[in-house]
Amino acid sequence: MSVYRNHEEIRLFLKKVCSEIRAREVHQGVCRELETHLEELIEDRLAQGDDRDTAVREAIRRMGSPEIIGEQLNRAHRPRVDWGMLGLIALLMLVGLVAVFSAYQAMDGRARLGAFHLKQIFYFTVGGCLMLGIGFSNYSKWAKYAWGMYVGMLALLVYGLVTSTTMNGLRGIINIPPFHLNPVFLSPYVFLIALAGIWSKPIPSGTGEPFRNRAIRHVWLTAGVLWVPAILLLYAHSIMNFVLLLIGGMTLVVILKKSAAVLLAHLSLVVVAVGIFLLKLSTHANARQNFLAWIRPSTAPDGENYMIAHSKLAIQSAGWQGHGFGAQLSTLPNLQESMMFPFLIYCFGWLAGICLVLMILMLIQRSIQVARTVQDDYGKAMVSALLTIIAVQYLWNMLMSVGLAPLSSFSLPFVSFNGSLVVMQFIAIGLALSVYRRKDIARWSRRPEMD
Repeated sequence: MSVYRNHEEIRLFLKKVCSEIRAREVHQGVCRELETHLEELIEDRLAQGDDRDTAVREAIRRMGSPEIIGEQLNRAHRPRVDWGMLGLIALLMLVGLVAVFSAYQAMDGRARLGAFHLKQIFYFTVGGCLMLGIGFSNYSKWAKYAWGMYVGMLALLVYGLVTSTTMNGLRGIINIPPFHLNPVFLSPYVFLIALAGIWSKPIPSGTGEPFRNRAIRHVWLTAGVLWVPAILLLYAHSIMNFVLLLIGGMTLVVILKKSAAVLLAHLSLVVVAVGIFLLKLSTHANARQNFLAWIRPSTAPDGENYMIAHSKLAIQSAGWQGHGFGAQLSTLPNLQESMMFPFLIYCFGWLAGICLVLMILMLIQRSIQVARTVQDDYGKAMVSALLTIIAVQYLWNMLMSVGLAPLSSFSLPFVSFNGSLVVMQFIAIGLALSVYRRKDIARWSRRPEMD
């Protein structure tokens, strides 16, 4: 198209079309697309014997009004808001506030606004603002900071493991009164966002470098970037976050269509984790007992099975109407965290539980739809990985509550009290909203140059 691109009438035509399109990112792609159509029409007229200027004018005439074309393209490529996902998150936030207030009253015995409530409101406010801000921003700019996020999260994780104390059996928690920052819990989200940016770019060929250097770089960029944080999570005794990082990493590998060798390399992490775990079982009797209870959650209510057994009893005793707001449930610990699902059913009944399950399933189904509609590799991979690990937490927690999954620390995102973790979950949803909002823009703004 370089022969005709600078023709004055074509330049004016394209300028009028683009003036109707608000999303400036698509202007270049739209111009290239229209130039291709114009070139075909011009060549056709030239073959019929027209001179160049006549052929250009006739081609423009056949294209139609630039204002109408621009208006149609503006409607087709304007940013879109996923109101369905946004509405579901708002409903889950409302459920989360009611749930935390109810759990606090059940534990404290008094209906009052305390520090616990204020923390949940604070985290929801900060997270909600970040979600909306990110949702209306350009997610593709995050790819430029992929290595910065990766190194920063790795440094924070190492700092937490080296300097902090152990809390509830977990290492890496940094105490910043009145809050606790847990880089171990935040790390799967940050690492997956970073890895989506790292893996969506081609590995430098390193032409002229020694084979050894190229091999080391290839192994590091395809496997090492996931192995290092995964091993640190195992060192932190955080098996569940290791599982989330591994599942999210496998999702990235599949979406970005990495080779089977890369997939097998990451799956070998499971072998490493199992080996470390079996070594621990062979030397610690308590660990063996806890493991047997973990894989047999439906056995007698003692030890680790106590929580799942009493979770099932709480659900069975709820009936359709439940026991009311703030009903005391002394048999279950961690009401505000991993046991929030059975507690909500205990308070508000089976019907409320069914409604909550339907909302969660609708959010998961909407997440799958969003991931399928995205064309950009980086956006698709990032959203798929983040929404997958959120879905895993929902499904595992609900199945665990009825004895169909082993006991874990997974809680319900946006419903349970998750502290600073919920802010990271809001950021994940914000990125999903941004990717969906710009899905039609990214397709045009990344088109290759046509000459």
